[in-house]
Amino acid sequence: MEELELLKKDWNRESDDFKEYSENEIYNMIKHKSVSITKTLLIIGLIEVILWTLYGYLDQQFPYIRIAMFLVFTGSIIFLFNRMKTGQNSIVLMKNILNMRKLILGYAGISLVLAIIDSIIHFDHNTRDFMAGARDGWNEGHGSNTLSTNPEVMLPSFINYFVFGICLLIGFYLLYVIYKKTYGKILQDLRKNYKELSRHEETAA
Repeated sequence: MEELELLKKDWNRESDDFKEYSENEIYNMIKHKSVSITKTLLIIGLIEVILWTLYGYLDQQFPYIRIAMFLVFTGSIIFLFNRMKTGQNSIVLMKNILNMRKLILGYAGISLVLAIIDSIIHFDHNTRDFMAGARDGWNEGHGSNTLSTNPEVMLPSFINYFVFGICLLIGFYLLYVIYKKTYGKILQDLRKNYKELSRHEETAA
């Protein structure tokens, strides 16, 4: 038993020594993680705008506002990315991390609000599209070769609006989950990096 306790003490001593990093090493590690997170953010943003563009193409409405938002978003990310790479101290890196978090929150929030506003404005039109698509799908499933249904000739009832509204709410919930899993995860990682830098700065002071 005494030998086991000695081994435990030696192991703990070696673990403590292993965890001791210099100020420069800690800064470089957090800086590297923050830069990697920013690269991931660019990839996620690019995938998102491609999906929105595809959706706009299928809906025959090119998402000009979203493309413009993405260009501004991308330009801001690249600017902060370069500042993170060229920054020489923890204070500058902390400021850039805070700015990156604000940028992501603003972009994700505006993107969700735009999706909701667009759905409200075009609710009637989208309901008709939904009905026309359902009818065409039913006809194809039963071997009918009729022409595609014109959404404008559809006359939605309260039940149609209700069913489409439920589907829309489910779609918004899924969009929220996707944003939480992507942008939310990035925000958590940046917050963790910021806390580590803050703790390090307090210890150094």
